[in-house]
Amino acid sequence: MRLILLPFLLATVCQCAKLPSNFQKCNRKQADLKQCVIKAAQDAIYQLTHPYNEVNIPNLNPFELKGATVGGGGAVAVEQRFTDCKLQGFNKMKLDKFEFDFDKKVLDVVGTFPEIVKKCTYEVDGQVLLLPVTGKGPSEIILTKVDVTSKLYFEEIKKRNKTFIKIVRSDIDMNPGHVSYKFDNLFNGDKVLGDNINQVLNDNWKEVFEDVKSGYIEIIKTIVTSLLNNFFSKVSIEEAFD
Repeated sequence: MRLILLPFLLATVCQCAKLPSNFQKCNRKQADLKQCVIKAAQDAIYQLTHPYNEVNIPNLNPFELKGATVGGGGAVAVEQRFTDCKLQGFNKMKLDKFEFDFDKKVLDVVGTFPEIVKKCTYEVDGQVLLLPVTGKGPSEIILTKVDVTSKLYFEEIKKRNKTFIKIVRSDIDMNPGHVSYKFDNLFNGDKVLGDNINQVLNDNWKEVFEDVKSGYIEIIKTIVTSLLNNFFSKVSIEEAFD
């Protein structure tokens, strides 16, 4: 399994920025810090329906991804190449945990995406469940009730008497409750063959997704890491928490 992501986020710029006025601020000395941080993070996520250029955060509704390549090696013996992707649902994540451990330098994030919709132009040529598959055109993949758990390890960087965070490693797992697939124009538009393959994919969605799961985890990992690093390259710990 391999994944290739093309550049998709704003370049990080090491300049201090204020926390947007509509983002909640917490103090590391307050007794209910954990509750404050998860509420602040949840409120911020819901507001990411337009870009916040001053803190390097793009629009998450939809989130635009230039391209990704996901390869399978078992049931999905085909390289799936996606371009011009629009992903919807990242701003709807319901957090169960968003907790900083500043001593261990770890951020724990646990939550659920009710639905992630990925619309891309696809190109495939290979086999799925031993069936030959070829085609190029519009695609839509919908993941529902996606449970995500992650540990994000960071380092602190001092600049101009301020402390900034940089995520240096992440462990992420994701498990959807259901996945549906729709690939248009399979087999050069042969509707019968295309409908049959789409039916096979959807009838066997668990097996199909499990074989490409690591690729989707890499997509989530790269997006989450880049979002946080972009934000904390501009907003210091002192500005966000003190």
